[in-house]
Amino acid sequence: MVFRMPNLLNCKGQFFIVSVVGIIIIIYALSKILSPYTIPDLSEAPTHNEIFFFNNVKEKLIKTVKINECEELESNIEDFIKLASTVAAENGYKLRIRYSIADCDVFGNITLTSEDMELNSKFFISKD
Repeated sequence: MVFRMPNLLNCKGQFFIVSVVGIIIIIYALSKILSPYTIPDLSEAPTHNEIFFFNNVKEKLIKTVKINECEELESNIEDFIKLASTVAAENGYKLRIRYSIADCDVFGNITLTSEDMELNSKFFISKD
């Protein structure tokens, strides 16, 4: 019995297939090893929505001033403050809005306090 070395020219296709399968297995294994480290931690985002709430209150206060007539402005701002304070309390925040009205222009200060942070902003809203 004579053993002959296989001709490498005849095994090109088989070697290519084996090489591709090996490379795919290596890439798959590396992706499984590295994937737990590439997942972003999004658990912090829903717990700190004070900034969103604060900006939303400020935006809606501006809108309330802009759409109301001067005669109804103070009562509508007070209604808005009551509603916003109730929603803030339900979320565990303390909301303080101090304002004054002069010639239909409103200026004041908004403060939102939570366990983690305190946000403060002065504002001036003109009816023009």
